[in-house]
Amino acid sequence: SYARYWEGITLIERACAVWMNGVSNLFAFCSADPAKAEAVEEFQYLASRLMSLLVCNSMHEVSRRDVAHFPHLDLEGIDQESLDYLSTVSGKAIVVLQWLQRLVVEKKRSGVIDIEPPILSRAFQEFSIGIVHFIDARKLTDVPFPFQFAQMVVIMLAFFSTLPVPLIC
Repeated sequence: SYARYWEGITLIERACAVWMNGVSNLFAFCSADPAKAEAVEEFQYLASRLMSLLVCNSMHEVSRRDVAHFPHLDLEGIDQESLDYLSTVSGKAIVVLQWLQRLVVEKKRSGVIDIEPPILSRAFQEFSIGIVHFIDARKLTDVPFPFQFAQMVVIMLAFFSTLPVPLIC
């Protein structure tokens, strides 16, 4: 149980780390053209909001607690129709990741992101590694700890706690 807890924490932390690394790599390769400065800023703001929404929805999916709201940045720049769709779909984290990837492709085509394809593919690889970590963490909450094993541990603890100390040593 303790090992599962730490594995889950580690997977979530890794997912967030690689997602943030992927976005920061994209920010580093934004166009330096002054004519595109406003489009670059819009991309960075929207990508930051989508990343925040991705982490928020990931935490909500992994958490089995009845948490009404995980904090995230404001949703400015995301149209209401998309938000309505997101509220009805299961697997919100994967949907938000797809939005983020689509945004990156659009901005690459428009020249807002000035990056060569092999380097851009690394950012997409970071996103995919993050979602794999997230799915592995979600698996820990989807598959409950085996009841029989938990009961055996409780029985063994009760048994060994009643033994006199000299018998154990």
